[in-house]
Amino acid sequence: MGCCNHNYGFIWFICLVFMEHTVIVHSGSDNKHRIHGPLVNVTKHLSFPDFSFSNNPRVLEDVKLLGSAKFSASSAIQIPDDHDPPHGNGNDIDHLRHQAGRALYSSPIRLLDPHTQSPASFQTTFSFQFHNASSSSSSSSSSNFSANSSDHGGSGLTFIIVPDEFTIGRPGPWLGMLNDACQDDYKAIAVEFDTRLNPEFGDPNDNHVGINLGTIVSTKTINASDVGVFLDDGSVHRAWIGYDGSRRWMEIHLGSDGGSKDSPPSKPIFSGPLDLSPFLNEYMFVGFSASTGNHTQIHSVLSWNFSSTSRAFLWMPSVETCESNIIVHGRAGTTSAEPPGTFLIFVAVLVLVLAVVLSLYYNSGRKSTEISDTSIVLPEKKQRPRPPNKPRCFTISELSLATLSFSEYEFLGSGSRGVYYRGKLLNGCQVAVKRFSFQFLHSQGFDRRRKKPWLCMSFSPMGALTNGYLGWVFFRGLGGSRL
Repeated sequence: MGCCNHNYGFIWFICLVFMEHTVIVHSGSDNKHRIHGPLVNVTKHLSFPDFSFSNNPRVLEDVKLLGSAKFSASSAIQIPDDHDPPHGNGNDIDHLRHQAGRALYSSPIRLLDPHTQSPASFQTTFSFQFHNASSSSSSSSSSNFSANSSDHGGSGLTFIIVPDEFTIGRPGPWLGMLNDACQDDYKAIAVEFDTRLNPEFGDPNDNHVGINLGTIVSTKTINASDVGVFLDDGSVHRAWIGYDGSRRWMEIHLGSDGGSKDSPPSKPIFSGPLDLSPFLNEYMFVGFSASTGNHTQIHSVLSWNFSSTSRAFLWMPSVETCESNIIVHGRAGTTSAEPPGTFLIFVAVLVLVLAVVLSLYYNSGRKSTEISDTSIVLPEKKQRPRPPNKPRCFTISELSLATLSFSEYEFLGSGSRGVYYRGKLLNGCQVAVKRFSFQFLHSQGFDRRRKKPWLCMSFSPMGALTNGYLGWVFFRGLGGSRL
């Protein structure tokens, strides 16, 4: 039985290999018609001098707003949305607290080569402004929040690179970048411009720039006052962020938006190695996020330019594909260059079925003709009717049925001449069956070459194996024994 299973397993293995080869050939038939072309630069360029509907009618389609964000009357992206407060109280600014929003370019941009894990190079520049919302009333207890007030606003703005356009981050110190639901596995890159001191997040002060890689805790922080910039002073600032993907190198410049917008300050506030590839998918979304906490602050992005360059191989069609596409199929004299995939799969299944059938036929034929080295199974022969109470011959099938196919559970013992089995006939009679060994038959004159076997099965009632009058009976040419 083990040999048979081994044969079947080998046949199944051969057939599966053939079918797999067939599928690979079929699936690869399309790829072989495409070859690697030259390396090319894949570029993307965005330009928003402002966010005016009149200057750019597609701004609503190009920029997607999430959460508390809007296009302001001054043609800027504004976070949070300072819409009318509840109950029509125009002096109430509480509705601006604990708000978060995003503004993303609506289409993903290729920023990583998945085959080489090489990040793209990109450059972005944008002008932005922070100013505090004010509250005034006829009450003497009213207060005004300004840039110079000791109770100034917060929290800050980020330039973000994120994997989707559906997530809104948490307000407050999270800056709309991350939230609890995606903190662990959410790939996000941000350059933050933070105006709120949160020591629990590693902030050095309330006027800093930070680089965040997958976490709200900055990998690198820079004091903006070191370059004479105060983010919440109400003036318009400009940031330049450049990344060289081949060198894994980032530079950040920060200054006033007064001079040429194409010329950053000569000295960067940050310049150093930075590998962004672990935090990038092949396609990412770029844009801005901002938030407020206990204190209010309006974040405005007035203009934005972005460009990226990534490397990719062109897929070029082969000459054979181009020629085959111009041949009119189905006419006389034309034949299909390749059999369809379904036909190849059908052939593989047919071969599998034929192999199984042939294996079954071969094994069944071998079992019916094979002579064992330890025992002999004699051919069955139709027996003549016998008078009652007379010895009769039993067929091999009857013996096999009585002993459960000579099961080891029916084994009684063995001797030099054969093996004893317990059996139960169809009439309920308990018997013992002796199966003679080949060596004993050979000593009795068994002629294997002439295939004239002696009887190899004998019976006696259970419990009578030691009785002298129940000798084992031999006779030539029958497929059973007498009892």
